[in-house]
Amino acid sequence: MLVGCWLRSSHGSVEQQESVYDRDIPARIVLSYAHITCTSQTFTLLPLAYASSRTMKRYVFLWAALATFAAVQAQENTPASTPASTQKYIDYSEILKNLPKPRVRQNTTQSDPTQQGSGSGATQQNATPTPTPTPTPTPLPETPAPTEPETPAPTPAPTPAPTPAPTPPPAPWVTVTIDHDQVKPFGQPEPVTISEKAGVKFKPQIHITNGCHPYPAVNEAGETSGGLKTKGAPSAGCKGSGWGSQVYGRSGWKNDVWAIMYSWYFPKDSPSTGLGHRHDWEHVIIWIDNPDVENPRILAVTPSAHSGYSTYRPPNADTLDGTSAKVNYESHWPVNHALDSTSEGGDFQDLIMWDQMTDNARRALNEVSWGDANVPMNDGNFGPKLDKAWPF
Repeated sequence: MLVGCWLRSSHGSVEQQESVYDRDIPARIVLSYAHITCTSQTFTLLPLAYASSRTMKRYVFLWAALATFAAVQAQENTPASTPASTQKYIDYSEILKNLPKPRVRQNTTQSDPTQQGSGSGATQQNATPTPTPTPTPTPLPETPAPTEPETPAPTPAPTPAPTPAPTPPPAPWVTVTIDHDQVKPFGQPEPVTISEKAGVKFKPQIHITNGCHPYPAVNEAGETSGGLKTKGAPSAGCKGSGWGSQVYGRSGWKNDVWAIMYSWYFPKDSPSTGLGHRHDWEHVIIWIDNPDVENPRILAVTPSAHSGYSTYRPPNADTLDGTSAKVNYESHWPVNHALDSTSEGGDFQDLIMWDQMTDNARRALNEVSWGDANVPMNDGNFGPKLDKAWPF
């Protein structure tokens, strides 16, 4: 086998040894010596002398055999490359196909001259990774421009409290009457308000000429007096209550004048047997300038008389006892009883003002029928009575 073998001259040049033909000796080849080189081993043949052509053929055959043998020996002496071990791996190609490809910037630069091969003159291209971008500095916060404060919205007026639902009317009043001498009066409370103090200050005194004495009309529970029949003497059965008597007061402004009404209840009004009627209410109105001054003055006195009034403006001095007006209860036969001013002194009773009474007592005085008599200071009569008695 001659592939990979060549002749090397004794001078070492990679070329075939020139043949020298002796012109004088045909078919003879003169070879000084020759080398047969196969792969990396060289076999040197002994110098040859001139030979004939037949002899030359034998040498050529021998050389070819030796060259073949040398090639086989060269292959056997060359270490066989060990096949790379089979590597087991997972095929990620299908997964990587579906992943987004990152953007890579490639910068082509000339290779370092120190790394270039001698005489090659080649340049190397290196792909450099994308440099990390320099973070952008955070700008400093800008100072906001001063702004004018907003004008505050006006405060809305407070929502008024809802009007409470009206109090449902109470159940119908049931009148309860007791004997006229079993009604207990209210005790006179300590005055607190201006009107209460004025009521006590100007409380009148009553003189009884004939007829019944005053009695309580209602107690704290709202039970009312049953009164008396008109029989017997004018004062029969009504000369005074063992529980004590009572005078009822109510006051208010009337045309810039303070009016105080004092009322008394009598079990009957009878000038004589069989005359008159069960129950009687009489009253007197004291008119003063102002209850809230240090020394209020009495301007007029108007006692009730038969559904009307007697007027004293100003009152006679002898009909006054300091700040207490003196009134008289009397009947001129056959006329019923009435009040009038008098110079004679009388008696005082415990005063209870309208606002000081219990609810049941006020309701009884508003609801109960008193026959021919009318409660002058209840809600239905107080205002009209002041209008009628107006003395100015």
